[in-house]
Amino acid sequence: MINGVLVVNKPVDMTSFQVVEAIKKVIKSKKIGHGGTLDPFASGVLVVLINKATKIADQFLEGNKGYRFVLRLDAETDTLDRTGQIVHRYEGPPVEREFFEGVLERFRGEVEHRTPAYAAARIKGQRLYKLARKGVETERPLKRVTIYRLELISYEWPRAVLEMECSKGTYVRQIGADIAREIGAFGHIEKLVRTKSGPFTIEDAWELSEVLDAVREGNIEKFLIPMVDALEHLPAVVMEKSEQVRKLRHGLLDREWEQEKKEEVGEYDGAVRIVTPDYDRLLALWWPFGSKDRKRRLRVLI
Repeated sequence: MINGVLVVNKPVDMTSFQVVEAIKKVIKSKKIGHGGTLDPFASGVLVVLINKATKIADQFLEGNKGYRFVLRLDAETDTLDRTGQIVHRYEGPPVEREFFEGVLERFRGEVEHRTPAYAAARIKGQRLYKLARKGVETERPLKRVTIYRLELISYEWPRAVLEMECSKGTYVRQIGADIAREIGAFGHIEKLVRTKSGPFTIEDAWELSEVLDAVREGNIEKFLIPMVDALEHLPAVVMEKSEQVRKLRHGLLDREWEQEKKEEVGEYDGAVRIVTPDYDRLLALWWPFGSKDRKRRLRVLI
């Protein structure tokens, strides 16, 4: 059975679900998921998880993201991107680059922004975008996120090209609209590319057509990243003895091994890879001191 991670450059005008379904159809696998949705109008890094790799999806959902986007500053749409209907126009004079760059400083670091009306987030069990399409107005939740980097790449009114690195859950469309309003204009995202998702960058991504061709030719291993390597950014501890592995298969850890490895990881408070001695296989994810909700300790992957 094929297990592992594919890093795909999602094409424009396809949903993340459609990309997953296209791969699922040719691989003929029951379990395929992804590590973070991208809007249909956007392109860029989509982490696709095959079979057992779907069990590590949270490790990519939790990761930081990077984006390159074009912000148009003369109109705001209802969706806050190029696919929507214009609801506000800015007809004032062009905003000077120096002033625009000064405003960007207000969006660096920890910021609070409201979830867009057209978003997949749920309110009382209903998707926001479905309510928006019905014309139902609802109080949208505020989100606190961190913008680690926000840089102006080029500026030619009414367009600004920006790059941003941010924490999970950041809505680029809303950030763009908020920047536009902060300079006294109205804006929407005209183009959006996800350049980074967790440990993967756009340079790691393959075109969907290349992946599909490789599957048909029986060469999918060329693109497939083993789970142990896909999570290389996490610390690793080795499990050597077959008896320890046998217990692990049943969701148990050898007490002596556990104590020894806790001392090895020290104060690290997060997921740790349990791997084979040659580091070629991921046996489990282990939270030595409990996960954030303090309920999960072990996730067996063999």
